[in-house]
Amino acid sequence: MAIKISEILGKKIYTTKGLYVGETYDAMIDIEKSSVSGIVISDASRGCLRDNVSDPSKKIILPYKIVESIGNIILIKPPATEKKLP
Repeated sequence: MAIKISEILGKKIYTTKGLYVGETYDAMIDIEKSSVSGIVISDASRGCLRDNVSDPSKKIILPYKIVESIGNIILIKPPATEKKLP
């Protein structure tokens, strides 16, 4: 299935457990593989990762492989929370 990057921008992101993560700000493209490698998240300071991000005011990148589904919202597998994210 193909989807335009512009269609995912601004979508709310939730874990499959129903926790708010943030909002899609942008996408990272792997030009060698011609595929999306990650999604850039804004609004992390209000999401479930706020305590695990060193500077929640900055945008973070989540690997695209954790995306479960894209529709009206984006569902991701719950990310690991044992370590601090950049």
